[in-house]
Amino acid sequence: MNGDKKFELYKNGIIEFKDTTDEIKLNKVQKLQVESILNKKTFIDKEIINNFTDSLEYPISFFDFETFQNSIPRFNGQRPYMQIPFQYSLHIMDKKGQLTHTEYLGDENTDPRRELCERMINDLPETGSIMAYYMPFEKSRIKEMATLFPDLSDQLTALLDRFVDLLVPFQNLGYYHPDFNGSFSIKSVLPALFPDDPQLNYKNLGIQNGSMAMDTFANLHLLKDKTKRTGIRNDLLAYCHLDTLAMVRIVEKLQRLAL
Repeated sequence: MNGDKKFELYKNGIIEFKDTTDEIKLNKVQKLQVESILNKKTFIDKEIINNFTDSLEYPISFFDFETFQNSIPRFNGQRPYMQIPFQYSLHIMDKKGQLTHTEYLGDENTDPRRELCERMINDLPETGSIMAYYMPFEKSRIKEMATLFPDLSDQLTALLDRFVDLLVPFQNLGYYHPDFNGSFSIKSVLPALFPDDPQLNYKNLGIQNGSMAMDTFANLHLLKDKTKRTGIRNDLLAYCHLDTLAMVRIVEKLQRLAL
């Protein structure tokens, strides 16, 4: 439930979900949120989940970018506050459920985009679904880099049609848990699905969210202490690794629910 709706309800004397009545206008997601929290109930629609899992093609490439911004551009072809990919994590699942992992983290002192593109093209399988959580972000960055590097454009744009969005089965209400609290972000979905797994807990990491990763890398070139730099780079790798491992575990759970 967004802020505007919360303020609207507050102004009408609706302070808690239990205060809502049938006369209160709520959309489908908001109604589900209220019912889920009041009844402590998880909603599962197997048809929606099946439609999503059946659409996946192996090998499945679970992919995630991290980006940074500068107010004053440092590199050619960079605009103020442009999202610059500097890192990715990639988990690849074959038909047997076996996983392999590869990753890339750019040099903080140079423009990472060219090398990142070349590594990404090499690391991604030539076939199969490429999965992201909110895929417009990854696809937009790839389109930008295809424009920046014309000689890589065909290989980069060929990736775009293979993307699938893990956000979709949750937005379509295939699965809703009261602990989502109205949010379908991976930071809400993951702890609700796996509340007791320390390996899937962002709070156990040195870098815990995308904003921290963005700010950390943007300023890393200013840090002179090599030991601290190494530690921070390891923290960045651990964070991005969890982003794609989280998607793997979520898909595995959806596949079990679809049976």
